[in-house]
Amino acid sequence: MNRIVGVDTARGLAVLGMFVAHLGMERHVGFFTPTGWFFVADGRPSALFALLAGVGLAFMTRRGYPDDLVELRVQRTRIIKRSAILFVFGWFLTFLLTPVAVILPSYAFLFLLALPFLRLRPTAVFAWAGAAVLVMPQVVLLTRWALFSSTEPRFDVPPIGELLTGYYPALSWTAYLLVGLGVGRLPMQRIKVQVALICAGVSAAAVGYGAGYVLWSGLDDQNGLAGSLTSVEAHSGTTFEMAGNIGVGLVVLGLCLLVTTQVKALRVLLTPISATGAMSLTVYSLHIVYIRILGDDAVWYPQSNWPLIALILGTFVFATVWQLTLGRGPLERLINRMIRPRQPQPPQQWPPAGPGGPAWSGAPTGPRGPGAQPAHAPVPAGGPYGPPGTNGPAAAGPYGQAPQHQTPQHQTPQYGAPPLPGQPAQPQYGFPVQPRSGQAAPPQYGQAARPQYGDQSRPAPAAPAGPTGPSPSGQQPPSSQQWPSGPPPVPTYPPAPPPR
Repeated sequence: MNRIVGVDTARGLAVLGMFVAHLGMERHVGFFTPTGWFFVADGRPSALFALLAGVGLAFMTRRGYPDDLVELRVQRTRIIKRSAILFVFGWFLTFLLTPVAVILPSYAFLFLLALPFLRLRPTAVFAWAGAAVLVMPQVVLLTRWALFSSTEPRFDVPPIGELLTGYYPALSWTAYLLVGLGVGRLPMQRIKVQVALICAGVSAAAVGYGAGYVLWSGLDDQNGLAGSLTSVEAHSGTTFEMAGNIGVGLVVLGLCLLVTTQVKALRVLLTPISATGAMSLTVYSLHIVYIRILGDDAVWYPQSNWPLIALILGTFVFATVWQLTLGRGPLERLINRMIRPRQPQPPQQWPPAGPGGPAWSGAPTGPRGPGAQPAHAPVPAGGPYGPPGTNGPAAAGPYGQAPQHQTPQHQTPQYGAPPLPGQPAQPQYGFPVQPRSGQAAPPQYGQAARPQYGDQSRPAPAAPAGPTGPSPSGQQPPSSQQWPSGPPPVPTYPPAPPPR
């Protein structure tokens, strides 16, 4: 979390630098005078803005980095959608016809050019960034010279302006984005990384600005093509100017990370700046509208720094109050909602919940799909009429309340259930028992035995008297065949399997 605050603080400083570059009036020339440092805001804030966009891109794709191809595919789709939105919105701000070169359309192309580098390790990303710094400025500047006999930036139709001829040519500015992408892959919360960023930034700024100035000052024709390729002026787009801008951006980012992660009090004091950076798109867009209201003279011929001071103070109050009360900025929230990936629909459940659905759970879907009625309803434990061995009301099954049955006291357990205490296992009451080979079937309770098929030599014995009276034939069985008062005799034959 602290590293995000540090990145937001650096982004807030970049936004404030853009305010100064567009509305600042330089009344003093000394660097330590109130306005003598304004020249620092020429060209460098926009480069820092692009570098931090690469850090944000690393944060955006951290869940899929480096090998989660499914998540990376989702994030690439989000980046493409974001690029389209920024391109359209950037041209909407351009149509306000302010004297400000809007950077958002170039951002759209920068994000698209960064897509092939999302899976690379930081060292590989830094290597590609170095190659871009050495090669692409020459490609852009020489193409401009061939087309217009000048290397000065100029507006042109899209996408030529965004890629080659504009103030923010995406082909060369990809180096800023790649440096930020590599930095975003590092553990920026560590002090060693923060100190390394500061040291690398100082070295890059010294080499870039120093070497460029030495080469440019030694030329005889400083206004020719050679002078255009070695200049370190703001928005010159040379290799030396870009290397110096990268160094300044790394120093600012390293210092902001170091301050916000190590000193809690300073993190609280810098809340207005970090809140401004957290909603940089909203604040940047509002400042374009503010300049449109002031008019072109506020940029070309500033008479006072009060419009700049009012813009900074108003931005601090608005950003701080909004972040503390509502969180994410309005435009940031809108774009995040527009590029949010579609959530997968949960599978349809059966049975459906609510009135009218089945009274049981876990019904199979059947061969006709999740919406079809199952072919066989599952029967709860104990059968549809409740658990075995209960003499009270049966439990409700899937088809409603079971009918009440009066069972005799000597009813035996259900088939497959353990026997009653003191009794051997016997078959389920009412099921026929298959006799052994060559033996007659045992008589069922309350019924006369039947002769075996083809066995006519042994007549069937008379039906014994039931528990409550004589047999239906009216004949009284001998006293030796009277049923005992206790439970009926248990057959010794093995139980037969349940009927299918």
